[in-house]
Order: sequence, then C-alpha cells, then structure tokens
Amino acid sequence: MATLSDVAKVAGVGVMSVSRVVNGTRPVSPETERKVRAAIEKIGYRPNEAARILRGQRAQVIGLIVPDLADPFFATYANAVHETAWEAGYMTLMAASAHRKDIERRETEFMIERKVAGMLVTPVGSPYDHFEIAKNNAVPIVSFDRPMDGMDVDVFVVDNRDAAARATQHLIEHRHRNILCIADDENIFTKAERVSGYSEAMRDARLPIRTCLVGPISGPLQSQLEFALHSTPPVTAIFATSNVIALDVLRELQKRSIPIPEKMALIAFDDFDAATLVRPTITVVRQPVAELGRRATSALLARISGELDSEPALRVTNLTELVIRESCGCNGAKKRNARP
Repeated sequence: MATLSDVAKVAGVGVMSVSRVVNGTRPVSPETERKVRAAIEKIGYRPNEAARILRGQRAQVIGLIVPDLADPFFATYANAVHETAWEAGYMTLMAASAHRKDIERRETEFMIERKVAGMLVTPVGSPYDHFEIAKNNAVPIVSFDRPMDGMDVDVFVVDNRDAAARATQHLIEHRHRNILCIADDENIFTKAERVSGYSEAMRDARLPIRTCLVGPISGPLQSQLEFALHSTPPVTAIFATSNVIALDVLRELQKRSIPIPEKMALIAFDDFDAATLVRPTITVVRQPVAELGRRATSALLARISGELDSEPALRVTNLTELVIRESCGCNGAKKRNARP
C-alpha cells in the first residue's frame, strides 16, 4: 500500500507538503499541489481512513439517514447524495430509520462514533437531542425534506402546502365540489403541510373539507374509501398525499370498476414510474428530488470545508411542478410550473 512518503518521493517534495495537500490542513503553492496530485494518481495512493480516525481526524465519509431506502423518493435522493459526495472525494454511510426514533438515535450515535465528517438527515420527528449531540461533536447536519424546529441547521424542503393547494385547485377547476384528501400520517411534516394546502384551497372555494387518514390505527383504505363513495353527496375526486396511497387508491377503484376520470378524478403527490404506464396516466405533483439532494449535499460539504462558517443556517424551499396527465380529466400531458 502506497504511503505519504512514497508520494513525496515521486513528487520530489517533503512529506509535510503531501500531508497538507491530502488533508487540506494548510495551503501549498499551485506547483507543489500539481506535483502531489500527479504523484497520487501515478502510484494510486489512497488515504488510510482508519489511521485518520485514530489520529482524531474526521473520516472522508458523510452519514445519510432516511426513513425508508425502499421508498422511490428516498432512493432517488440517496443516489443523488452518493454521486455528489463521491465526486467530492467522500463516501456515504447510508442508514434507514424505519420511521422509528429509537433506530434513528442509535444510527446517529453510530455515525458519531465512526467520526463521519457530516450528516444528511430526514428526521422522524422531535425531540432532536441526538442531533444536538452530533453538532456538539462538531458534526455539521443538513436536514432534508423535513425541518428540525428549534435547531440551527441547514434545511432543504419543497413548498408542500402551496403544491397541494394548486393540485386541489386544479380539481376544483374541473368542477369537482366533493374532493377527498387521503393521508397516511398527519404527524409527519410533509403530509401535514399537504393536508393544510388541500384544506386551504377548499376553504377558499367555500367547499367542504373531507379528509381521511389510513393506516394501522386510523383504519384501512378499503373501508374509508367505501364510506366516502357512498356518502351524500358522493366523492368525485381524490387528492392522495403520496404515490403509495395513490397506487392503493388505483387498486381499490379498479376492484370496484370505477372509471378514472369519468367517475373519479385523481391527483397524487410525488411522481412514480407506473404513473405513465397505467391507463389513464396519473396527474402528479413532481418534486425535484435529485436536484434538491445534490444541493443539500453540496451545502453539507461546504459546511465541512468551512466555506459557510460565516453564513447563518440556510432554509432552501424548492419549486414543484404539477404534471398534468389524464387522471384529473385533462387530455394530453402538460406541465404547470410552481410558484416560488
């Protein structure tokens, strides 16, 4: 295995100069850096992460904690994080909390022990004391998709409320007056914001707010949808707060031979692969998840390098787009850009 001394011999410079280039501890002349980089490439030197950690230095690794790596949204995000980190010379330690605070806490402790350089987190919810411990150990944190209220960390989200309001307004423009909003967990920031956006649009139009929660505690989708279909007046449109719910709604409507959009219009929050494969195609609110993931990772790397030391915590709210297909009652595919 090549060492710093080997690099120094090939480059014709001192070992200290090589160390400064590799670890970024102090600047060197452009010519020295060029020689060192060329030597590293020539002999294939790679820093020994275990030795770095034993010396008390941070590993060239960032930690990533999401609720569910099997979720297409978080899988796309994780891939964007990995690619961005890799291009900057960092590896990514990924973990899934399964929406459980105890697992999230242990994963955070594990990453602190492994001296990760920084962490990207989609938090389960408060309290955030384990993340405070990470910050107290000089581990920068960036929160993705959900804010950490009361914590001084960078946050990258989309405007869920505005996006949901515009999706609901689009159904109202199709003359729907009884629109059902289906959510699976209003305790999660994103879902709560989407329900609020739907409710806001319905209030503005002076229409009845009709929401239902589905899940192990609140009840299965089948029974709640059955009740909504036989209510007076009956529901004629559905806003699903996630693509997972939208797929379940599609299955239930097909079982009952209820045609979309003739008898039931549908809009889903989050795009998914099957949305363009089923007939009719599904109108969705699309989040720029890969772009937002890259921006969040870049911000974390900037915190790690000290580039943002003098900057206050960032709060970045990205745009979404309403991708109009057929399930809402429109013909053909169009896009409506979101407001900031």
